[in-house]
Amino acid sequence: MKLRVVTGNRHKVQEFRSILAILGHDLVVEPLKVSNVVECGATYYQNAYRKAFAGVRRDQYRGECADIILADDSGLEVEEFGRVPGVHSARFSYAGLSERAAMSRFLLDQGTSLAHGQFICWIVAFLPGMPQCVSAYGSVHGTVRPDPHGTSGFGYDPLFVPDGYTSTFAEMGPQMKDRISHRSRAIASLLSMLESKDSLRP
Repeated sequence: MKLRVVTGNRHKVQEFRSILAILGHDLVVEPLKVSNVVECGATYYQNAYRKAFAGVRRDQYRGECADIILADDSGLEVEEFGRVPGVHSARFSYAGLSERAAMSRFLLDQGTSLAHGQFICWIVAFLPGMPQCVSAYGSVHGTVRPDPHGTSGFGYDPLFVPDGYTSTFAEMGPQMKDRISHRSRAIASLLSMLESKDSLRP
């Protein structure tokens, strides 16, 4: 059985592979690229559903299909400032900058050197022979700081220090991050549901 992830982000595909290996699953993970999917949902779930459903349509999904098709949507939320950038994390813009640089400048302009925050991840999956989707959620709390540290990971990883640690996601490296991240928790929750449905049998 293959797990097809609707994304054009190679870093995300690699994280899925790494996390599944850590969790002891040997599912084959393949990217499924779908064009013209507008992430205009008001929630992470809505965006993940839109992408997953587009993947189903793109792959002409049928009940006899042997693949799991899924998508996720994730984001960083800074609690002190209305949980920005939230669902707009991948498109966050501030002071003419984008994403990580925009968040760094935003925090500096607010006079904040350390803010409370969390990473959120929602996954929506369509399973063989099941007409409805399955969804799972994961989060990790920590602090967000304007000065980036570390070269591993991607996105906002150099700005985020999870609770209980002194290193950013980008400093601790993929093996550690993939054991504790929001995405790993969402994947673990999804696998638990799939196993209870006996959907991971060969």
